[in-house]
Amino acid sequence: MADCTQKHLKKINKVSRQLLSRILATHNNIQLSPLKSNLEITEEQLANRENKELAELTELSQKRQILITKLFKNNTAEKMNAESELVQEMIALDIELTANAKSSKQLITEQVLKVKKSKKITKSYQKY
Repeated sequence: MADCTQKHLKKINKVSRQLLSRILATHNNIQLSPLKSNLEITEEQLANRENKELAELTELSQKRQILITKLFKNNTAEKMNAESELVQEMIALDIELTANAKSSKQLITEQVLKVKKSKKITKSYQKY
């Protein structure tokens, strides 16, 4: 049974690394968005790309959550202790995921505020 726990933990860590990779890629895309607006990329293309990235993040996140829930539901503390190295890796990945998600959230918030501000400026110029 410990082998089953080990496989489950390895699967969780693999999905966590995939999710972390997607979050970092999305984070980089968000940072490059102002540069992209100068290129000939339509808002629709940009929105489609962002929707696809969001769907991938959501899917991986849900998959990871299901795996973690099953892990704790189906395994005892003794089985988990036998795989402490993999559990520690899972915890480290979780900490890294949380930090990167918070960073991306802050970056998105800043971009939304910039867009709102630029729309207000545009509206005020249109009055004249």
